[in-house]
Amino acid sequence: MKASTILLTLFMFISMSIGYSQETETSDYIEFNDRKNILHGIYLGVDIGYGQIKKNETTNAGVKLAYVANKKMELGITARALYSGLSSVDRSFGGDFDLLVIYGGLHVENIVLRTSRFNFSFPLLMGPGYVQASGPLIKSTDITLIIEPGINILYNLSKYLQFEAGIKYRFSSPIDPIPNILDNINGFSINIGAKIGVFNLGKNRYKKKAPIN
Repeated sequence: MKASTILLTLFMFISMSIGYSQETETSDYIEFNDRKNILHGIYLGVDIGYGQIKKNETTNAGVKLAYVANKKMELGITARALYSGLSSVDRSFGGDFDLLVIYGGLHVENIVLRTSRFNFSFPLLMGPGYVQASGPLIKSTDITLIIEPGINILYNLSKYLQFEAGIKYRFSSPIDPIPNILDNINGFSINIGAKIGVFNLGKNRYKKKAPIN
């Protein structure tokens, strides 16, 4: 009698436990495959552009190497070169002048409004620059600090190739390469370029494939 009572009590306890666990699973259980994986990427980018410094036309080119975090932010390094013939400057020193600027540093780019093909981003460059201004009888150099924010439109041609186009504005600390020529190298530029790399490393490898009909 005692044995049958104990077995009956044990059976009821197990039944209640199973029912409770099923209710808990339906409300609180999170499937392992539902987790969101962080995507990683890395790329090499090149670009060319046109701009102005105090009504002087400029051409520029750049290269950058960056890491992409979850298709939302880029972090890397960049190097740029800029040239201008300085056609609109004070000619009191006589002759023509050339301006060469080499600068680079930290590259940060926040990506917003992401779609399958088009993205918008806000790149920012911060770093030092070397400025050289030269003419027929004089040559001078200086070091400056440059901050260059911008806005880009990105087009995803494939998972390995991305095109970009945008506009940037360059701010620099004061320079004094040649008196009466330039006191800074502030100015805008319009650029186009390409990024070559892998942008979706770390995809969810446990994602279930759709059944084949």
